[in-house]
Amino acid sequence: MSELLIDLGNTRLKWRLQHHGLVLSYGAMPTCSLSLEQLHACLPASFDAFFLASVANREKNSLLETWLIEKQIPCNRFSTQASFKDLINAYRQPSLLGVDRWLAMVAARQLSQEAVCVVDCGSAITFDYIRADGRHEGGYIIPGARLMVQALTRDTANINICAPKSNAASADIQSSPLPGTSTFDAVSFGCHKMALHGVRALIKEAQLNGYGILLCGGDGEKIANELGLTYIEGLVLNGIAEVAELDKH
Repeated sequence: MSELLIDLGNTRLKWRLQHHGLVLSYGAMPTCSLSLEQLHACLPASFDAFFLASVANREKNSLLETWLIEKQIPCNRFSTQASFKDLINAYRQPSLLGVDRWLAMVAARQLSQEAVCVVDCGSAITFDYIRADGRHEGGYIIPGARLMVQALTRDTANINICAPKSNAASADIQSSPLPGTSTFDAVSFGCHKMALHGVRALIKEAQLNGYGILLCGGDGEKIANELGLTYIEGLVLNGIAEVAELDKH
């Protein structure tokens, strides 16, 4: 039986088609420009089961639901649990923990039985700490570089960034060891440095406290490369696959 797994975030939709655990194909697309036409063009046309984890807004979720109705396939949408196997959610109200954070921890727990800090570098950057016994100790949420840029341009009247045509406003935040020589570069480079230094400081603290580090998320690979750390692609999708497999039994 083929299964389509989707991790619908604020920045990107990530998908994976698998059959009995074997990955057949995968991909991603920007959430901001999501449309029915794009879903038809980019997602697999044929599958037997559908599993979704979403932190996106109602409009984007409705698009997926409409697409699924046309396929006549039910949506298995995951929510955060109080526990999964030996992983224990630290939140007093478990459902308030983002499902993407929860599923990333589920996947991380299958990769390591040691104490680990899961760092998900998306629109926001989240840190979740799991003890060796599987107990989640809580976490931190800090703005990613894109959110910092959005806050500066929205709330500061005299900062008006016009991205060059080769680097549209929706493009990746750029980094440089040198200061920017335009407002666009000054904001882009500065916000990247702020995010990077925040991640580095919290990671150093976690390592001093005995945690291993796993990075994931859309900006995770870039940050992992800059800090010399391990990046795991598709960690949330791995978590979806893990929970879906248990639900079958």
